[in-house]
Amino acid sequence: MSDPAPRAARAPLAPLTHDDPQHLGDFRLLARLGSGGMGTVYLARSAAGRTVALKTVHARIAADTTFRTRFRLEADAARVIGDRYGARVFAADALAATPWLATEYVIGPQLDEAVRLAGPLPETCVRSLGADLALALGQLHRSDVVHRDLRPSNVMVTAGGPKVIDFGIARALGDERLTRTGAAAGTPAFMSPEQAGGLEHAPAGDVFALAGVLVFAASGHGPFGGGQAADLLYRVRYAEPDLSGVPAALAPLLARCLSKDPAQRPTTSELAGLLAPDGAPFADVLPQPVLADIARRSAAVWQEPPQRLPAPAVEPDTVVGAGGGMSRRRLFAVSGAAVGGVALAAGGGLWAWLGDRDGDGAADAKQPALQPPPDLLWQDQGARPLVGGTPLPVNGMLVMARGITTVGISPKDGTYLMDFHGFSDAWRVATDGKVLYGIRKPDAADKALAVVPLSQENGKEQAPLVQLPAYDGTNALNQILGVDGDTVFLCAKAAGSGQWSVVAASLKSGKEQWRQPTAAPTANQVELGRPSLVRAKAVRGGVLLWQRAETGDALRVSLHDAGSGAERWAVSLEALGATPDQPATDDEHVYVGAQTLQALRLTDGKQAWSFGEGRDVGKVIAQRRYGMPTVRDGVVYAVEGTRGIVALDARSGAERWAEIPADGTAKGAGDGTAGSTSGSAVQDTAPNREIAPVVTASHVYSMDAAGLRAVDVRTHRAVWRYETSAYLLSPDPNGKQLYLREKSKLITLPLG
Repeated sequence: MSDPAPRAARAPLAPLTHDDPQHLGDFRLLARLGSGGMGTVYLARSAAGRTVALKTVHARIAADTTFRTRFRLEADAARVIGDRYGARVFAADALAATPWLATEYVIGPQLDEAVRLAGPLPETCVRSLGADLALALGQLHRSDVVHRDLRPSNVMVTAGGPKVIDFGIARALGDERLTRTGAAAGTPAFMSPEQAGGLEHAPAGDVFALAGVLVFAASGHGPFGGGQAADLLYRVRYAEPDLSGVPAALAPLLARCLSKDPAQRPTTSELAGLLAPDGAPFADVLPQPVLADIARRSAAVWQEPPQRLPAPAVEPDTVVGAGGGMSRRRLFAVSGAAVGGVALAAGGGLWAWLGDRDGDGAADAKQPALQPPPDLLWQDQGARPLVGGTPLPVNGMLVMARGITTVGISPKDGTYLMDFHGFSDAWRVATDGKVLYGIRKPDAADKALAVVPLSQENGKEQAPLVQLPAYDGTNALNQILGVDGDTVFLCAKAAGSGQWSVVAASLKSGKEQWRQPTAAPTANQVELGRPSLVRAKAVRGGVLLWQRAETGDALRVSLHDAGSGAERWAVSLEALGATPDQPATDDEHVYVGAQTLQALRLTDGKQAWSFGEGRDVGKVIAQRRYGMPTVRDGVVYAVEGTRGIVALDARSGAERWAEIPADGTAKGAGDGTAGSTSGSAVQDTAPNREIAPVVTASHVYSMDAAGLRAVDVRTHRAVWRYETSAYLLSPDPNGKQLYLREKSKLITLPLG
């Protein structure tokens, strides 16, 4: 464990960057509190002078409708717990282009950091802490809400008492829509036995988790140790808790709370009474190092906020090489802008926002410097797309959605060529590489679903190649899923009913070939104007479909006969995170990254191999352990936890090689920490497991919290990083260019 002194000395505020917004809602942004893999948290102030912590969501995350639903539920749960035991919610907008949540700015460290600062807390402090937390949970339970992820990093220690934060997986009791029977969701070290077993987590489960938090506060360690998630889950379910270091007067009560039988645990009100604090103000029982840290944070709020960083003299998102100036992230570091040690916004989701903060984040002077990244070839500045925005190479033109229309640009230099008016939604166009096809704009005289070629001379619709009167062509959420040869795949709503189907139609005959029922867009998707998460891809042996289950995080993958659409096989996989736009496939397998990296045989859907069960992948909490994979030349590549790229033999699943961390050890990066820059020592960063890597003969390109990384396939080390907030990577078919889609521009880099 690192020395806590440097952590305590950090300034909690970091300057805004040149591209941070001036305002969100009615709040003026003052400074950054931290930024990570999920979004950015700002210090902000209303016109009336109220200071808030304002949390925002990265663009690539905001496009996920399930995440928006959870974001809204977090705000609801934060309102339920109230401002006595949580952070007061002042305003929120889950439907905004950039979803945001403004809460009380909670001044104080998280409990795990307080213990690092001062060591195990005195018994009187633990009792007072526990009584307040029990009352906080009781407040939730009276509204039929359970927290489900109480742990030390989700408790803020303030002078007035503890506050419960992070309601990212809180649920209403009996809510079947977002509760997954048979799956464990939460933090293994502080789960209840029933939660670890995938059973219903009732209020008694929160009591179990609270006891674990109090064991940690009193002793400095959790009741079931550390290590692999599988080992932790086993100990939670079957082993006796480790209460060493817990004061003798507290141990019997905490042991009762940690009973494997939920019926043996006290209620929250009973527990609050048994902990029986002596009535002294909470600040009076806090250790001096914690009080000093609270005072430091409090003073920083009213200091003059740091000046906004100017735009770099070079391209805004280009990292300057050694001797050529300082990158934006390097300026953060010089300005004291490290993420660790900030006072966090409460009220939801920060378990993934700023990530795990073990270690002080300082660069190791012995680590090698990264090379400067290559110069960008060109960039296209445009409006933020509504959804997706993957650039489509079409017969020498690059076509992409811009939010208000779809445009064609030159892949050579980004020169604007033309507009395809009326096709602003990315899901309404597709290509076979030669022709751009679209779903015809609704016509008052003819409401049939129709597929039309779009002219590359004037952007206008041509005569329909497919007309399907059985489907409602006026529905804006109809999708064109892809084109393969003479077949076009669609997801469409039936005319006169609410039935949705995946449809295969012939571009030659213009007729439907087959259909398969699929889930309709959810009410939330309809409200947001987003289509269903269903995809199709022609593969050897048929057509592969994959889509999210109607509830939970299951991903349903099925193979269908290309001629009749008959389902040959189907499997349901537990796969947290985003739905892949294009799964990794070859002639034998489809590859899926989730808890493990696995290959499913295209012939029967059976698992050919699985890699990573029980393997140490770094600190990954409530997210996919293995990222979306890419396959090339018989090798499967994916991000492994927080450790970087792993390469496996596509046929056997045997490990070919794993990325060597910058310091030469097996140390994993904490999710969401600040990234390194060219010309400076390499720091830990959080690899992005939601974006599949792009692979060439010489490099593997993947995203992390700091930007795009290039890993050399010979040395297995990262060689450069290009700082960008891109949410989408896409290689050009010629293998010479890589497209990075940011919220308002397309960046083009050369591929090595």
